[in-house]
Amino acid sequence: MPRYFFNVLDDALPDLQGTELAGLNIARDEALRLAGAVIKERPETFWNAKRWSMEVCDDAGLLLFALTLAATEMPSAKVVPYQRNLGGL
Repeated sequence: MPRYFFNVLDDALPDLQGTELAGLNIARDEALRLAGAVIKERPETFWNAKRWSMEVCDDAGLLLFALTLAATEMPSAKVVPYQRNLGGL
């Protein structure tokens, strides 16, 4: 079974053990789950960074894919048009 390594770049959290998974699609799902868990556990690292990144490699060190998430704070004076019509929701 292939081994995948989920390295969080902005927190300098290298995955030294990796995880054995049945294939690339399962590794993609695991990357999303793990990204959510890391951000939930340490939200300040997400909000204090310009962007948050995770790279997923195979056991040969080949980069397979990356997740990059970004947050941008907006001024409170801006009104989003579709929000005005939600009324009673």
